[in-house]
Amino acid sequence: MDEIETKVLATITKDKYLLTRGLAEGLEKSLFDAPETRTLFDYVVSRYSKNAQQIDIDLLKESLREDGLFTTKMQELINAIQKEEPLTLESLFIYIETLKRRLGEKTLINIAKKIENYVESKAKKEDIVEFTGNIIGELREIITGKTKRKILPVRSYLIRFTAELESRTENINPILGYSLEPFSCLNETLSGARRGFYYALAGAPRRGKTNFMLKLATSIAMNEKIPVLYYSWEQTERVLFLRVLSQETLIPPYLLETERIFDDPDLSERFNQGYAKVEQFMNYMYLIEGRREDTINKIRSHALSVMQENNTDKIAIFIDYLQKVPTNILYQDLAQQVDEVSGGIANLSTELNAPIFTISSFDKEGAKLDTEESKTRPTMFNCTGGGDIEYDADVAMVLTKDFKDTNVLYEKIYNASKEGRIDPNRIPHFDILNLYIDKNRDAPFGGNIIIQYLFLIEDNTLVEIGYKDIGEERTYAKISKIFEWMLENGYLVNMR
Repeated sequence: MDEIETKVLATITKDKYLLTRGLAEGLEKSLFDAPETRTLFDYVVSRYSKNAQQIDIDLLKESLREDGLFTTKMQELINAIQKEEPLTLESLFIYIETLKRRLGEKTLINIAKKIENYVESKAKKEDIVEFTGNIIGELREIITGKTKRKILPVRSYLIRFTAELESRTENINPILGYSLEPFSCLNETLSGARRGFYYALAGAPRRGKTNFMLKLATSIAMNEKIPVLYYSWEQTERVLFLRVLSQETLIPPYLLETERIFDDPDLSERFNQGYAKVEQFMNYMYLIEGRREDTINKIRSHALSVMQENNTDKIAIFIDYLQKVPTNILYQDLAQQVDEVSGGIANLSTELNAPIFTISSFDKEGAKLDTEESKTRPTMFNCTGGGDIEYDADVAMVLTKDFKDTNVLYEKIYNASKEGRIDPNRIPHFDILNLYIDKNRDAPFGGNIIIQYLFLIEDNTLVEIGYKDIGEERTYAKISKIFEWMLENGYLVNMR
C-alpha cells in the first residue's frame, strides 16, 4: 500500500475544501497507481454532496459493496485512510506534485523501453518517422499532465465569460475587488483590492504609511470577512495591535497603554464603541511580527495554512516593508535583494490569486524631495534599492505631505483660536497628505489621480478628504470643510 497515495486519499476524503483545491491543482485518477486507489478516488469525488464537508465512510463502503468492489484490499485501504490525519493544504500540493513526478518518471521509463525494443527489433514494422512521432506525443502528455492546471485554451474562458454575461443582472457591483470602504475615492479609483494584484506604496518617514495600510487591511477584513495577514518587520505585534485599536477607538496608543480607561466616562465610551468595531473583524485579521525566517516562501506557507483553516480560497496580504523581507541568499547589493523580493511578491499574488500590499521606503534623496523646499515630488524610482518595484507592481502609489494645504489649515485653526472660537489647548497634530496613483493597471478610468487625506497623528487615523484638483489655486472652501469636520468630530473644541 503506497503511503503517499493513502495520505492524499485520506485528506480528500476527510475535507471537502482540500478536495476542491486538490482538483484545481491537477489531482486526477491517472496519478494513482494501484487499482484500489484509482477506484476509491472515483468514488470519493462522485459521492460528495453539495453540503457535506466530508465523506460518510459507511455509505462509501455500502456503495462499493453494492457494486462488488469492496474487496479485502479495498477494506484494508479504507481502514488505513481512517487512521490517517489530513494533510495541510501546502503538504497536499507537495504530494500532488510528487504523484505527477512519479507518473512522469514511469512514463519516461516505458518510453525508454519502447525505444530500446524498437532499435533492437530486427523486423521494423513501423516507420521510424511515425514511431518518433508517437513517442513525441507520449512525451507531450507528460508536459500537459504537469501543467494542466495552468494552461487552458481561450475557448474555455470564452464559454465561461459568456455564461457570466448571460447571468449578469443590472445591479452588478462596479467594484471588481475587495471593498476598501470607508476610503470611497480610493475604492473607486482602484476598483477595490483586486485578486492577483500587487500594490506598492512608497513614502518618506512619518507620512502615515503603516497607519494607512493598517486601515486598508482592517477594512478588507471587516467588509469581506476574509483572512488578512499583516506582516511588519518594523513594529511588534503589540504595537500593531495598539495602532489598530487606536484607529477604531480614537484613543491614542499612549493613553491605551497608561490610562485607567474605564475610570474616564469619555474614554470608556470610546473604547466600548471601538471594541464593537474590532469585534467585526477580529477573527479575520492576523498581525505578524516579521522574523529572519519569514521569506516569501514562508509567507506562502502561512497563507495556505490560514486559507485552509478558514476553508476559503480568498486572502489578502500586507507587507511592511518590502526592503526588510529576508531572502535565502544574503545579497551584498540591496538592489538585488529588492528585485528578488519584489518579483517574488508579484509571483505570489498571482499564485494565490490574492491582493498583496507592500510598503517601500525612500532613499535619502527621495526623502529630501518630500520637503517644503523641494519643487519636485518623489516617485517610485526613489525607493530604497532602486525603482524596479514599479515595473513589478500592478498599482504604484506614493504618499507625500501637502505642505501648502497643511499650512493653510493650521493658519485657519490658529486664527480661530486667537479669536476665542476654539480651545487653543485642544488642537491635534495633523498633516494633509497627497496619495499619488502613479500606476493603475486596468484602471476603471485614467488621468493623473491624487487623493487627499487628513492624517490625525495621535489617533493613527487617516480620513479621506477627496480628489485633489491639480489646477486649484484657492483652497478656502476645502479647508473650511475640513475645519468644520474637525469641530463636529471633537478634534477641535468649540468655545462658543
